[in-house]
Amino acid sequence: LLECTVCRSETKAFREVTGELALAAPVAEPSPRLRTELLRRLTPPSVLVRAEEGVWQKTPFPGIEIRRLFIDRVTGTVTSLLRAAVGAVYPAHRHGGVEHVYVIDGDLIFNDHTLETGDYEVNPGSTDHSSITTKTGCLALIIHNTADKVFPEQP
Repeated sequence: LLECTVCRSETKAFREVTGELALAAPVAEPSPRLRTELLRRLTPPSVLVRAEEGVWQKTPFPGIEIRRLFIDRVTGTVTSLLRAAVGAVYPAHRHGGVEHVYVIDGDLIFNDHTLETGDYEVNPGSTDHSSITTKTGCLALIIHNTADKVFPEQP
């Protein structure tokens, strides 16, 4: 879509039509039983993760570990702790959904800015991030999406 004007135009037109189709459908009220079941399936459960619980998992990127706290299977939202060693690099990537980053300790260095202890950043879905490194090491709370895509490394 980024390179094809015709594709972008057709996609926009299809989105407008599908929105109008939804408005054209008759209003239907689900049965009480079906409504209850749908809400049960869509409502994430309460989760409590204690400080000593969970496992740090290595990633394919040396020096970077993730500790998953929660995954919402309906929306694809993932809440994780990210731990990066001094000099570790996380490659450039595209956000599959909204991304929240809160730096608990250390720094995260992007091409055009740096986040330090206590800094918070939110990025919309379908946006790109440069590679990320750290000078001091980092512990961060990350809320991201299972649809995130890591870009292949450039030679």
